[in-house]
Amino acid sequence: HMVHDFTKQKPIIKAASACVWRGEEVLLIQRASALGKGRWSLPGGKVEAGESFLAAAHRELLEEAGVTAALDHEVGDFTVETAGVIYVISCFTGHIVSGEAAAGSDAGAVSWMHWRSLTDYNLAPNIVEAVELAHNLISV
Repeated sequence: HMVHDFTKQKPIIKAASACVWRGEEVLLIQRASALGKGRWSLPGGKVEAGESFLAAAHRELLEEAGVTAALDHEVGDFTVETAGVIYVISCFTGHIVSGEAAAGSDAGAVSWMHWRSLTDYNLAPNIVEAVELAHNLISV
C-alpha cells in the first residue's frame, strides 16, 4: 500500500506584514531583495525567534518604511508558496502614527497608494485581498 511521504513537505516560515493607512491611501514598498523583487508589497518580513507576529510587523514596518502605526486590527493569515518554502504571513492593519515614509532595509522604494488603484501596479500575491479586508476593518 502507498504510504504518503511527509518528508517532502516544504518548511513553513512565519512572517508578518503591516497594512498602514493614511486617509484612503495605503503604504506599499517595492521589494529590492530576492523574494518578489520589483513587486509592490506590504512592509513585512520573517518573524524572529521569540518575537510575536505583531512585534515583527511593527519592527519590519519601521525597518523597511521608517514609520510607526497603530496596528490595532489583525487582518488574517496569508500563504505564499515558493519553490522551496511556504510563507505564512500574519497581516495587521491600522493608521500611521509617526514618521515620513522612506525606503529602508530591503525596500527599493516606498509609496502611498490609493487603495482602489492598487491593481495598476505589479503587486505581490494576496495584496489586493489583504488591503480590501483591512479597509473593511478600519472603516467601521
